[in-house]
Formats: sequence, C-alpha cells, structure tokens
Amino acid sequence: MGLSSADSGGLDATADLSARLDLAQSSAQAGGVAFDAAALKAKAGDGVDPGQIAQLRKVSQDFESVFLSYMMKVGRDTTSKGTFWGHTQGEEIFTSMRDDALAKDMAKAGGIGLANLLVEQLTRTLQEEARRRADAGTAA
Repeated sequence: MGLSSADSGGLDATADLSARLDLAQSSAQAGGVAFDAAALKAKAGDGVDPGQIAQLRKVSQDFESVFLSYMMKVGRDTTSKGTFWGHTQGEEIFTSMRDDALAKDMAKAGGIGLANLLVEQLTRTLQEEARRRADAGTAA
C-alpha cells in the first residue's frame, strides 16, 4: 500500500524528507556509518514517490527496532537470573517492555545503521524498477 504525493502532503513532505535525510546523513557520519542520503533523495523524473521513501524509512526503522529488541532479549537470556531477590513473571514482562522501548529509541536515533542501509538499498531498487517501467513505456 503506497502513499501518493497527494496523501503525503506534496512539496511539504518532500522538504521534510529532504531535511530528515540530511539529518540522518550527519548522524550516520558522526557514528562512523556509511550513509548516502543523495542516493535516497527522490529526483524529478526518477519515478519514485517521496511518500514511498518516507514509508520505507518508517518500516525500516520499525524493523531495526524489532531487531535490536531481539538482540537485547537474546543477550539477556545468556546471563544468569538473579536468585537473591527472586525472579518473577512481572519482572520479565517489565524487562521485555523496557527493552522494546529502548530499541525504538535507539532505532530513532540511528541505531546500528540497519534502517539506513535498508532504505538505501530499497530506494535503489525502486529507482531501478521505475527506470525499467519508463524504458518499457518508451520502447512500446
């Protein structure tokens, strides 16, 4: 389910996306992560809707959040449970919820760069598909 430019607010969405990509690139550079924001910016005539890229960013960030949360869970499972105070089901639920919230915050802040890599690769794929469709349309 893609977003059309009318759904995403048109030029405002494009400007917002551009600003977010610039911020993501500067954040990634500060963290030593390779990130090519220029490759993600929809250009006039490339056939990629900026709303699709914004949607990719959101889904990629959510995926990175789930990935980070799972990494924390698995890492926590490798440690021994404290027996001095006891170990309750409520503590497990709280820890899981805390890890989920922490993973979401980490992903929003740039995380480990997984979301950026996914967006970059998927945007390139969308651009290639748009070029193929355009070439097929001009060849017909």
